[in-house]
Amino acid sequence: MNLYNQTMLSVAKNTDLIAPITEQQMAEVQSVTMNYIALAQQIYKKSFPSIPIVFDLRGKCAGMYRRNGRDRCIRFNPWLFAKYYQHSIGQTIPHEVAHYITDCLFPFRRVKPHGKEWRSVMQAFGVEAKVTGDFDLAGIPVRQYQQIDYNCGCKTHQLSLIRHRRVQSGQAEYRCKDCRQLLKVASK
Repeated sequence: MNLYNQTMLSVAKNTDLIAPITEQQMAEVQSVTMNYIALAQQIYKKSFPSIPIVFDLRGKCAGMYRRNGRDRCIRFNPWLFAKYYQHSIGQTIPHEVAHYITDCLFPFRRVKPHGKEWRSVMQAFGVEAKVTGDFDLAGIPVRQYQQIDYNCGCKTHQLSLIRHRRVQSGQAEYRCKDCRQLLKVASK
């Protein structure tokens, strides 16, 4: 059985999963999102095209602005929104809209994802420019990835299967942040 199937089995066995937000809540999230875009139009005296808002994000991330060429969308996690609805309305929505507005205002410049341009949009929205949320994920369907033990001079580290494969193929090497020694796979 591959890792994806193992993960989905463990998610399927969890009977305490939180239900995603309702259709009515999705409509409210879309409305609040469009209100922030309208607010940006007033602030910057510029028109911003409407953007698709989808509820297909899973895992630890509450929201994501994605640009692929000319295609843009804002993605939200309906399970995290259900568990942290008020926080998501007040923080996650303006956070992702600020990414979209920053991308529209500075289309050909290289800007840091949470740099001064993004922070200025958040300030214009009147929202604290927090970069990440710290959510309790109990009841949220998340994939559990296999971790591989690695050692250095001072402790044992857990590397993801992806990082482990990079080390094994010679594409990457990782060092301990404390002792700066190269991490080596732990012997079994």
